Amino acid sequence: MSEHNLENNLRKDLGLLSALSLVVGMVLGAGAFMKPPAVLEVAGDYNFALLAWIIGGAFSICGGLTLCELGVMFPKTGGMLVYLEKIYGAKVSHLYGWMITVLFAPSLVGALVGYFSSVCCLLFDINDSYRLAVSAGVLGFIACINSIGVKQAGYLQTIATFCKLIPILLLAIFGLWKGNGQVALFSSSGQGIETTAPFAVAILATLFAYDGWAQVASVAGEIRNPSRVLPKAIILGIIFLVIVYACINIALFKIFPVKEMVTLGHDASAVASQRMFGHLGGNLVAVGIMVSILGGINGYIMTLSRTMFSMAERGTIIGARFLSTIDEDSRSPVNAIIVLVFFSFLYSILLDADRLSEISMFAIWVFYLLTFVGVIIARKKYADVPRPYKVIGYPIIPIVAISGAAYVIYGMLIYQTVNGIASICLTLIGLPLYYYYHRKNHNKELSLGEMKKYRVKTQYVIACGTLIFITALIVYGYIIN
Repeated sequence: MSEHNLENNLRKDLGLLSALSLVVGMVLGAGAFMKPPAVLEVAGDYNFALLAWIIGGAFSICGGLTLCELGVMFPKTGGMLVYLEKIYGAKVSHLYGWMITVLFAPSLVGALVGYFSSVCCLLFDINDSYRLAVSAGVLGFIACINSIGVKQAGYLQTIATFCKLIPILLLAIFGLWKGNGQVALFSSSGQGIETTAPFAVAILATLFAYDGWAQVASVAGEIRNPSRVLPKAIILGIIFLVIVYACINIALFKIFPVKEMVTLGHDASAVASQRMFGHLGGNLVAVGIMVSILGGINGYIMTLSRTMFSMAERGTIIGARFLSTIDEDSRSPVNAIIVLVFFSFLYSILLDADRLSEISMFAIWVFYLLTFVGVIIARKKYADVPRPYKVIGYPIIPIVAISGAAYVIYGMLIYQTVNGIASICLTLIGLPLYYYYHRKNHNKELSLGEMKKYRVKTQYVIACGTLIFITALIVYGYIIN
């Protein structure tokens, strides 16, 4: 099956606002609140910490500008899966899809869900025995919205993005305005802490907070006029994020001395809000973090389920026919959404999602590197393919993106060697599956995937199933409490 045309039945309901919200909503999450102290700790002082955020943003912008060229050349649902297949062949694209399906997607969503339930239980004083019910509830809610249709999921992403900006803007604006002047940027402030970590580690920490921008290309097949919308969404979204992160950091720098901010760690944003707005301010930040994570969960489920769908259409994964089915009412890959939600919940219970996220980040940046290099290869391999958008400043911008990706991979291999090796091994496990299905489907005309009309709307089934499951988890929590 050389071309995967079933995706033409997906609705093209995403415009610039929804696509821009998808970029901002997926990236601007807990990292806005959690990462500043961590970056400051390894950077040593304000100047280097802020420089790390700016360089991390520059790498992301160059990566986004580079990725856009492939996005408008091949505006297919699946994003990088399609680009890698066109440039390097089916084997490399299979490894990427395998890594996304079994490692990156469920571990990342599972980590976000685990953190959401933790903050929710803390804010509303819910006993930890009911945390599983909270996790199931948020996943069921997101799955239900996505099963209604991509337009509704886009609306949720837009609402979540605007709502999360309220506490972030309050923290940035009032911190810059009412901060006690601890910050002394670009001057010899005398403040700082000793650190043995190289500057690469600080940049690496910011890139974790910036990650997510590339996944918007996964829904290119559902974007109206992708040649215009996709570059604008990625470029404007990342520039906005660089400004927001810089403002938040400077605001926190004006409120805390270096040592105090590092000591507070993850609580720095909440403490800063309490100092400015009282106890209510701390609760406001907690709600803002929850909304931020909710937008991240929705964005990742929305985009990564499309990668799983495209992977299934190629027939090189277990349950390919089931995963490549589209619901006729919503025109969404509901089965892929359900499977992603299920395994995300399972990962959040059984596995160390934070460590899995670190492993998956190494793997995703390896494929980012291949994709950035692929832009240069595509200039020769697909010289005749129309390019409504070309990388600005070619080849300088792609080279910067490639250098940034190589820098990240180097940093992870040096300072997280075990995670890097584990990531490579888990990704390469997909090769035996590829060869098995390649031999099985050799010389066969695949007809995977179908438009299926269900007797009961899938959103009703998901909603009812979620309520029953939450009730069971609440009863279980009550018993063990």
